[in-house]
Amino acid sequence: MKQVVWAVCLLSLISTKYVFGEEKAFDPSAAFRSLSDHPVAVLTIPPGRYRLPNEGLILRGVKNTTIEARGVTFIATNKDAPVLQIFQSENVKVVGATFDYDPLPFTQGSITAYDAKEGVAEFEIHAGYADVTKEYVKRRLVHLFEKDAPRWKPGSPDYYAIKIDILTPRTGRIFFAKTGRDMIKVGDRVVFNIRQIAGITMKQGCKGIAFEDVTVHAAPALGFLVRFCEDSGVYKNVRIVPGPKPEGATQERLFSTCADAFNAAYTRKGPVMDGCEFSYMGDDSVNLHGVTLPVLKWIDDRTFLSMRPQRGDTFESLIRPGDEIRFLKEPSYQITATARVESAAAAEENREAWQATAKKIWPTFRQSDTAAFYRIRLVEPVSGVAAGDFCDIPATSAPNFVIRNSSFHDHRGRGLRLMSNDGVVENNRFERIKGSAITVGPEFAYWREAGWCRNIAVRNNRIIDVGQGLNITSPESYSPGAIAIIAHVLPQGMDTRYYPGNEDITISGNTIDGCSVSGISVVAAKKVKITGNTLRRVNLSQTAETAKEYALTSSSSISIIQAQAEVTDNKIETETATASTSANP
Repeated sequence: MKQVVWAVCLLSLISTKYVFGEEKAFDPSAAFRSLSDHPVAVLTIPPGRYRLPNEGLILRGVKNTTIEARGVTFIATNKDAPVLQIFQSENVKVVGATFDYDPLPFTQGSITAYDAKEGVAEFEIHAGYADVTKEYVKRRLVHLFEKDAPRWKPGSPDYYAIKIDILTPRTGRIFFAKTGRDMIKVGDRVVFNIRQIAGITMKQGCKGIAFEDVTVHAAPALGFLVRFCEDSGVYKNVRIVPGPKPEGATQERLFSTCADAFNAAYTRKGPVMDGCEFSYMGDDSVNLHGVTLPVLKWIDDRTFLSMRPQRGDTFESLIRPGDEIRFLKEPSYQITATARVESAAAAEENREAWQATAKKIWPTFRQSDTAAFYRIRLVEPVSGVAAGDFCDIPATSAPNFVIRNSSFHDHRGRGLRLMSNDGVVENNRFERIKGSAITVGPEFAYWREAGWCRNIAVRNNRIIDVGQGLNITSPESYSPGAIAIIAHVLPQGMDTRYYPGNEDITISGNTIDGCSVSGISVVAAKKVKITGNTLRRVNLSQTAETAKEYALTSSSSISIIQAQAEVTDNKIETETATASTSANP
């Protein structure tokens, strides 16, 4: 231990005092890099604000280290790079740090004039915030906030403008589509954000990474991104909240991260979260998912070819012998066969030969010019699985997660977007969210984010005023509940049929107070238990149009459609019935 302490003191001395007769400021970027070749048990960062170089902070191949950074703010200066990247590292703990960006990855202003008939608004950027440029408005997504309150305007849709004209560096004009025009008023505040890269990333086999008493004030996309790791990490008292006003600003920040607060996928274990607060994000609080892989062709009776149209995906390193694999068939993604993996290996294939297929499967990757191919071999042959079918591997979708004692509030998307297995969600608070508080189930139709969910407990959570966006009440909504068990399949109107792939899910002891749609919505599931929940002020929208493109409804406090559920001992203050069941289960 004496050697460890001396190493830390020496590093601090070299970094903060005179070196070759010249005083050097502490360089946290160099200190982080040095841990690869000169490991220490504890690296203490002197308190202060540190503007980082373009590459930010990088930890690579670091093991068994605690980084003490209480009173420290790391400021990323490059919106095109993460503030912190962690690769191939184990048992690393970051304590007390604050992460921020300057310049910010968003800018904000107020509407100064509005033609409601034409849907054209003029805006001016708030003092202290960045000039409006093409990078902030290229996605045409406009976040509409109330004039005098730091919250998304209740009842408003997600506004994707027809176009946004930049008139001067501080002013512009927004041409809104018809939906939601009547919600817009002079004085309302707007946020424009870029969405291109995560703030903190963990990749390439990381294991045992922990963050404690850490704050994130901004990120150009996701706050935390976890990919191809052994586990998703431990997060204790982690806060994602807007930072202080920029220099010269008179208005508080309206945004934190430009996308999800936390997103873990292609990972063999989910996160453990305790005592966290995530707020003011441009999308979801937490997203856990796997992947839906295509069966491109059978090479022999036990081996098939699959792919992802994206360089850097390393599923061959993530999929292990003995993993369960489930084969799925459109349009309901029914499980037609299950098997065990014998091996998974990278494969060399002609990308151009599969380009058209890839574009049909992944509309999100239409511009991709790269691809990764895999040969997946099974222990035994399966029957009834054809080229063109899909598969998922539950062990790679961040299973065994725990999310407890945390607060998720004031943001655009959903609270928890769970597409995983074997998890617990308990004693959390959800408030003022545009979408559902919690969804459980796969995103097959568009994002191809697996998969069918099982063995999940959602208990003793408090949910207040969620479903505040217009989108959740639209005919295209497929999660019409504060807590919703879902399956995003291809919509076929009232002819949409669901396979009960979600199973063994318990929803108990939750309080839901305020939601535009059903308090609890269940579809495509079996062996669901709904017990001991209290629901009040739900179903507030009272529209028959909600979710009809997916053959769903939000006409009751608890809606069970094409699913099997046991409903007992729930207290519903807005109506006498305890549940509604579809006429065509």
